[in-house]
Amino acid sequence: MIGKYKIAALCVSRIFDDSTHEIVTELNKNIIDKGYRLFVYHSCSDLFWDTASEKGEAAVFDLIDMRSIDVLIIADEMIKNKNIIYRLIDKAAIFDVPVIMIGGNYSGVINISFDYESGFEDVVRHVVEFHKMKRLHFMAGVQGNEFSEKRIDVFERVLNENGIEFDRNTMLSYGDFWFGPTAAATEKLLEREELPEAIVCANDTMAITVCNTLTNSGVRVPEEIAVTGFDGILDINFSNPRITSSLCCYGDITRKIAGLLSLGREELLHEAHYAIKSRLIISESCGCQGGGIINVAKHLTDLNARFYRYKEEEKSLNEMGVRILSGSSLKAAANELSTPIIYNMRCMLRKEVIDETINPFEEETDRGFGEQMCVFFNTDAPAPFAPHDFPTKGVMPGLEVALDAAYPVIFSALHFLDVPLGYCVFTYQNYEIGNYEKIPQIINALNNSIGGYRNLKYQQFITKKVRELSQFDQLTGLYTRGGSERAYEALSKRLREQGKPITVVMSDLDGLKYINDNFGHNEGDFAIKATASAIKNSCPENAVCIRMGGDEMAAFFSSSLPIEDIEAEVAARLKSINRSSGKPYPIDASIGVFRSAGGEIPSFEELIRSADEKMYSIKAEHRRRREERIKQGGKM
Repeated sequence: MIGKYKIAALCVSRIFDDSTHEIVTELNKNIIDKGYRLFVYHSCSDLFWDTASEKGEAAVFDLIDMRSIDVLIIADEMIKNKNIIYRLIDKAAIFDVPVIMIGGNYSGVINISFDYESGFEDVVRHVVEFHKMKRLHFMAGVQGNEFSEKRIDVFERVLNENGIEFDRNTMLSYGDFWFGPTAAATEKLLEREELPEAIVCANDTMAITVCNTLTNSGVRVPEEIAVTGFDGILDINFSNPRITSSLCCYGDITRKIAGLLSLGREELLHEAHYAIKSRLIISESCGCQGGGIINVAKHLTDLNARFYRYKEEEKSLNEMGVRILSGSSLKAAANELSTPIIYNMRCMLRKEVIDETINPFEEETDRGFGEQMCVFFNTDAPAPFAPHDFPTKGVMPGLEVALDAAYPVIFSALHFLDVPLGYCVFTYQNYEIGNYEKIPQIINALNNSIGGYRNLKYQQFITKKVRELSQFDQLTGLYTRGGSERAYEALSKRLREQGKPITVVMSDLDGLKYINDNFGHNEGDFAIKATASAIKNSCPENAVCIRMGGDEMAAFFSSSLPIEDIEAEVAARLKSINRSSGKPYPIDASIGVFRSAGGEIPSFEELIRSADEKMYSIKAEHRRRREERIKQGGKM
């Protein structure tokens, strides 16, 4: 439960399909008065191919918190990856969560499916027993397909019961459940001298195709040949003539589920099987009158409006994606989602996606949703929106309001290939299929823009790091000789324009070989870093400090301080390091300072040569003093 409401978690795919839309809306309507609220975990594809993209979509099912839900409902026929279904069943079992399966046949759960055989039997009996037809032909689906073979068996049984012998060689064709094969099979049937009185089809798509093929060949339906279908899809109402069929009504299944939810939890945990019979639909294709009046013009107008709305929204979402991709930062791009097309939505991103220094696409990166998410955008929050952290267990901001509103709460995963980026939550305050059709549009736009943005930004981050590695010395943090070129050129250009002199400090660490030989190279590195620190901290903040190589360092800057003061500052900092470091050796450096004439900026090489000359004269003096101390038996 969450608060005062029990939670039913429904797992489906393709929420924009008529059948899925029917399950979601009818189930929600039927369970509200029982104190339940519906969480819909949705993938935009049916997950059949198990591609990288589909693996990313399937991450939505990882969001299901079994500790918070009271029943798990899975639409088996709509999720084609059975491994996902088995994982969900196993996870539910760990937390003693009842599972209701729509379609399919699984052990340990409640299975509710359509009784296709009895529904199809009603269609066949209507043709044989009501219309008294004797010459029948069956248009089957794919040869060997379970559903097709069972319908052949039903067809044969009803014919036998009515004294009609079923000859598979002459009374059976295969239309593979689809247009092309059915049209070809029908045309071949029309080549016979004696045509059947009726063609019974294993599904509605084939029945519509048979009608069209017969009509195009000059054969009248139903006057010369009657035709029936099965499944009750919407298209049968717009066929001419309308198709007699059998409706598999998901509303009947949802009412059965609602009735089961009145049972206790223990009863729901027991395996059970329920079959829901489809409803016979009588229309003109068999020779009857019925089916009511369909306003074809209104339906076509609605379809046309939905199509053009889809095109316009697709264009706007693509433009939004471009703006996100070109944004300065992901957080700054959040408000690009502020568009009339997107409403009643929260976009939640993994923390790794917000942190541009992390590559969320690496295999070793934790791809779970974690304990904290970032609310990237909330359409119900005031503008401008500021992304902020949010606990994953809280599902989304404003959850209580959404639960009180009693409409489905719909989850879809955001992903880039097989990597989950986060999820979106839709809380539409109506059941309009146009909104449900919009969900995959929004998800695809965000997948491409956010995933592409993160990929681009991480590449830029890596490029910057590679540039920094080439520009900066890893031991001292100073520029390398090659990496300093741009910074030095900018400094010299500025000083030349201002007519100011440039000051260069050259440094060479004294006695580095002695330190390396007697105390090890780690201590030698410490001495180099200490000298670099002393030089850098003695210079202005915008100085260009360079490790020239080995223990030689240089700094370029503008300063009006006397040269002697700069030398004294470096020496003082080295003395301070010697006092605090506790090292068994002194750190000292020979410093040479050179300043150009006002407004004159010699070349880099000339500056180094001038400072070098001063530095080496000082270094020679330091060497002479060290040698005298050693001769007198003192330390270095």
